Amino acid sequence: MNSTHASIQTNPAIGDRGLIDIYLPENAVSPRPFVLGIHGGGWRNGDRTSYQWMWPRLKPHGFSLVTCSYRLAPEHPFPAACDDLLHLFSWLGENAGRYGLDSQRCVAVGGSAGGHMVMLTGLKATAEGCRLGLRGLVDYCGIMDLASQSEFDEQRASPMTKDFLGGTPAEKAEACAAASPLLQVHAACPPVWMAHGDSDGTVPVEQSRKMKAALEQAGVKVTYREAEGLAHTMTEPPAQPDAAPVFLFEESLLAFLRERLA
Repeated sequence: MNSTHASIQTNPAIGDRGLIDIYLPENAVSPRPFVLGIHGGGWRNGDRTSYQWMWPRLKPHGFSLVTCSYRLAPEHPFPAACDDLLHLFSWLGENAGRYGLDSQRCVAVGGSAGGHMVMLTGLKATAEGCRLGLRGLVDYCGIMDLASQSEFDEQRASPMTKDFLGGTPAEKAEACAAASPLLQVHAACPPVWMAHGDSDGTVPVEQSRKMKAALEQAGVKVTYREAEGLAHTMTEPPAQPDAAPVFLFEESLLAFLRERLA
């Protein structure tokens, strides 16, 4: 079996941003459960190659990996990225089996803006009865409340949230609410694994704390890990400068993936 399917077009309407890469364990029995990696980059940077580093961490455990892209701000403000990923979920629900993937055993993983997109699209897709079987959602230091993140961005002189919304929360009130995972929580959400550094200067840790409380109030199973003294990251601090990335709280994350993708 081919262990990699590169540059599979899932959405010609958005060009290169519709391409995905699929990584399969060699000689694996099909169909395989898979992780869908949704990249970060402040909604303004990144593509499907951003999460190639995940593959060496996941391959030994028998999981497959799909990496994707989406349209970026400010050229393509909300809801472009969300629409692109929801389209991808539908495409995977229909076509995953052609590439050795089990369309009913997927966990979406992302950090920062990618964590936001995992939670937002995961909540929307499960509320709408998506064909893709999302068995879990993994969020590292994601933005959960766009209004409060916008206030924080103003303090640090960053246009990140404004670029994503296409304006300020006051100017884009409806979009701001629709783009905030905190306001989309529902009981049908699959189990969630979250992690955040308590010294994050890009996305305040309160974003994850509030989301955890909202999910638990809705009856959603949540595993939450908080890293004391760590800043904005989804990886462990490197043991050496040239060391390969390792997931933050990797043992806990892998346990979650094994449980959800079994």
